[in-house]
Amino acid sequence: MHIIGNKRLTDGEVEELNVWLEKNEINSKKLRRDFSDVLPLAEILKRNHPRLIDLYNYPKKCSVNLKLVNWETFNYKVMSKFNLSLSRELMELLANGIEGAAEVLLYEVIRLEKRQRLEEERNAVLRQERVWEENDEVKTILVNKQIGDAIVQVPQKMILYSIYEEVNRECKAKDDIIDTFQQRLIHMENILKLKTERIDELLMQMGKLPQENTTKDYSRKHCSLGILSSQTSDSIM
Repeated sequence: MHIIGNKRLTDGEVEELNVWLEKNEINSKKLRRDFSDVLPLAEILKRNHPRLIDLYNYPKKCSVNLKLVNWETFNYKVMSKFNLSLSRELMELLANGIEGAAEVLLYEVIRLEKRQRLEEERNAVLRQERVWEENDEVKTILVNKQIGDAIVQVPQKMILYSIYEEVNRECKAKDDIIDTFQQRLIHMENILKLKTERIDELLMQMGKLPQENTTKDYSRKHCSLGILSSQTSDSIM
């Protein structure tokens, strides 16, 4: 990544930088002067990378030209190892103590620290998963749980996240198949209903009612005949 000199920090980035400066006990009022030379930055990065940086290679300089030489050397030997490259413009701004240049540089250091933390966390997770894979897919660990006013440790079973993702994908694929068959079933039921209604309609047009309607008409006719027979008998008597 190439860091240019005309970059400006947003308000949120400035606030984040101020918190970082306070945490690292760096005087924000002296950034222009202190970071005109590379030594303060070398000291900061050496905390986490002691083998990568030798402070004797960057003695404190007074002239702008010598400070610029220090920045060029540090940029080549150290910053490139972090996939960071300072532009010539930015190094000149730093060496001349131009306002805003040190802030841009230090915010890139903050971003670098974030990336390194994420990488360390990711590697830790991968290492743990490798350990689990060598033993068993299911692990039992102790977790803190509040019971009443007390905090106690209780066993809890855990599985690898990669296994969870695989099972989740399989479940989703099966759910999709079930949904597809349900849609097909609903479609076939609708077709069957439409066909039944059409058959009834055609039978009605032909004067042939369904069996159910024929049975009902037959019952009604016999009932009418029974009433008529009874009335005739009464008249004779």
